[in-house]
Amino acid sequence: MKELLFFLLGCFLSLFLQAQSLSTDCNQLRGGDRLMKRMVTACEPGENGVQRVWDFGGLELRDANYELKYVLQGTDTVIGTEHCTMYYYRTSGDSLFCLGYENPTTFIAYQKPELLLVFPVFQGRVVTDYFDGMGNYCERLEVWLRGKSTVTADASGVLILPGGDTLRKVLRTYTHKCIYQRMIPKVAIQDSLQIDTIPFVLNRDSIEYLLTNDSIRLETETWRWYADGYRYPVFETVKSTVYKFGNAHEHFTASFVYLPEEQYYDLPYDTDNQGRRDLASDERKWEPIDKNDRNERDNAAINYNFRIENDGNIYFNYRLKQSGEVWLILYDLQGQQLTATQHANQTVGDYIEKIPMKSYPKGEYLLRIAVGKEVYGEKFLKP
Repeated sequence: MKELLFFLLGCFLSLFLQAQSLSTDCNQLRGGDRLMKRMVTACEPGENGVQRVWDFGGLELRDANYELKYVLQGTDTVIGTEHCTMYYYRTSGDSLFCLGYENPTTFIAYQKPELLLVFPVFQGRVVTDYFDGMGNYCERLEVWLRGKSTVTADASGVLILPGGDTLRKVLRTYTHKCIYQRMIPKVAIQDSLQIDTIPFVLNRDSIEYLLTNDSIRLETETWRWYADGYRYPVFETVKSTVYKFGNAHEHFTASFVYLPEEQYYDLPYDTDNQGRRDLASDERKWEPIDKNDRNERDNAAINYNFRIENDGNIYFNYRLKQSGEVWLILYDLQGQQLTATQHANQTVGDYIEKIPMKSYPKGEYLLRIAVGKEVYGEKFLKP
């Protein structure tokens, strides 16, 4: 009987370790990282469960792009800047919290921080917590925010990104946040009543009562898709709803993609994730564009050809037919970025670019060429 128990326990642990999960080593925020977040056509997140397939390959990339920057402050606080807003994050034990945020109009500091994640995050895990904060709006209104958030790792499967890139071993998290907000003109607050001097006690029953009985409340739902070997999400959908007297009014729905090949954080130096990528049995799939068809189009932004010389390097010849930004990015077929060359404002004309490959082993590689909004891919073999 004991042997059977150990056998079943071993099988369970084996399945658990093989499944996709989020950990502090591989998914915690890092100071110095930068990412590009691109808006796409808003889409529904799909059902929860296991072995799901999310096909977002047909979504249109919008013009709106947002850069995310993370800066380390002290030993345990990271400041994330996105769309003119600074968010303050702190790690405590196995948990990641938001301490507050500020932008040109609003400042919010949480007395009870908002819980974002508890590591490890694995399929089916649910974490619920409360938050309480205060601040001001345009230095004219005092703002109180109280609420409840529930984070669920609700689905896993395969994700097809806009453009056709396929990622396996993907875990999705779903964050449901209910918010009670109160705003009072500063002139209405008695000078003798100093908020900072009032002892803070989090009353969860009071928050539940406000969320249940207040005539107006805000709810936000956020779905994030994490792929094995990537520290940050690769896709995100956010939905905001305002409830007035029990009636739901959709505020907005937006979707974003973090294209792996466009990320600025240096994955080769992210040793934990690099190890997971190296051990992955599934290769990412790339769909090369037919060079002849592309070069024969009259409206193509670029015509090019390239060759590998005896010195082991690529010599990329191209004719730029419209001025703009040009990116040449080299990957291996596991999706690891090897080199990246950028020309910010290149004029129309003929060019030649040397891409060092001498130090890389024999095998297949992908060269990604981006000219403005046009993107091309060439898969080739280094002999």
